[in-house]
Amino acid sequence: MTKRFDEEIRVERDTGMPSAFEWRGRRYEVADVIGRWKIEGRWWSDGRDREYWRVEARGGAVWDLYFDRGKDRWHMERLWD
Repeated sequence: MTKRFDEEIRVERDTGMPSAFEWRGRRYEVADVIGRWKIEGRWWSDGRDREYWRVEARGGAVWDLYFDRGKDRWHMERLWD
């Protein structure tokens, strides 16, 4: 089960990958990058151009983060239970 939030966050990167992020005033360190994928192209009617990262934070929670390349912003989209 997941919870969808889609809120803007701050992300720290190390060698191009998320190493930590801050959400709602709390800092989370990334323990592992589980997956990475991109959504791009004209087939999206709203012009989405995103780079997604599924990460495991220290403590075990799994999060979906994405970087919106068109707006130059990071978002936390989903928290997995």
